[in-house]
Amino acid sequence: MLGLPWWAWLLLGVVAFLWVAFVAARSWRRTIRLEFIEFLRREAPEVEILKELEHELVVKVRGGGDGTLRLDRLYREGSRLKPEDTARREDLFNRLLAVLRESPDIGRLESEEDRRRILPRLVTDSFLRQIRAEMAGEVLPALPLGVPGLSVVLVLDGETAVAYLSEGQLSAIGLTPEEGLELARQNLARSFESAIVRRALTDGSLNVVKAGDSFDAARLLLVPGALAPGEQVVALIPDRDTLVVTSAPRDGNWAGLRKLARAAAGEPLWTEPLVVTAEGVSTIRL
Repeated sequence: MLGLPWWAWLLLGVVAFLWVAFVAARSWRRTIRLEFIEFLRREAPEVEILKELEHELVVKVRGGGDGTLRLDRLYREGSRLKPEDTARREDLFNRLLAVLRESPDIGRLESEEDRRRILPRLVTDSFLRQIRAEMAGEVLPALPLGVPGLSVVLVLDGETAVAYLSEGQLSAIGLTPEEGLELARQNLARSFESAIVRRALTDGSLNVVKAGDSFDAARLLLVPGALAPGEQVVALIPDRDTLVVTSAPRDGNWAGLRKLARAAAGEPLWTEPLVVTAEGVSTIRL
C-alpha cells in the first residue's frame, strides 16, 4: 500500500467516499421507493410495474406504452419531508402519479421542441432483452456502442419519465434509428462540457460528470467528438448517473480504475474501464 502512486490514493479516496454515501442513502431510498410502489398499486391499478430499479421504475400504463419513471424527484423532494409527515408524502406521491399519467406521448411528436426531447440511453444486453420482451409487437432498435454487452437505445424524455422509442415510432416521425441517434447526440450535446475531456488529456485529472438527469453515462457518446485523431482517454460508467473521464495510468496499473468502475451508486451499468478515441469506444486490453 505504501508504494501506491498519488493518483491511486486519490482514486481510493473517491471510491471510499462514493461507497459511504451509497450505503448511507440506499436504505432510505428503498423505504420511500417501496412506499411509493405500494401507493401506485393501491391508487393506480392501470400502472403496471414491470421492473424495480434503485433510480427508476420500468412501467406500463394501460392504453399506453412501456417507459421508465425516474425516481430523482421522489428522492429529492422526499428527503425534505419529516418521516412522520405522511400527508405531505402522500401529496408528493399524487403529484408524481399525475405526471406519470401525462407521460411522454409519442403520438404527438410534431414540433421541433418535441424532437429536442429525443435522447440516447446506454443499456446492457440483459436489460435490452427484458425491454424488448415487454414491448410485444414492437421492435426496439438498439445501435452498437462498440463494446460487446452494451447498446444504445433512444428514448423520449419527459419531466419524470422516459418512453422507449420503437422502430415504428421513429419511422412515423421520419427517422431511421441511425438518424434518431444522430439527433439524440445533438440534443445531449447541449448539456455537455467538452472541457472535461481536454482536462483529462492535459493534466490527467479525474473528471466526474453527475448532472443527475439519468443521462450521465450516455454522455460517453459525446467524448469521441472532443478528441483529435491519436488522442485517447479512459471513461468509467459504473451506473446510469455517472461518467468519469481521465487518462490511462502511466505505470500500466489499472487496479485503481477498475475498482472505481465497480463503485456503482445504484444499479450497475458497466464494471470495467473503457478506452475512448476519436474513432469510438472499446474495452481495455489487460
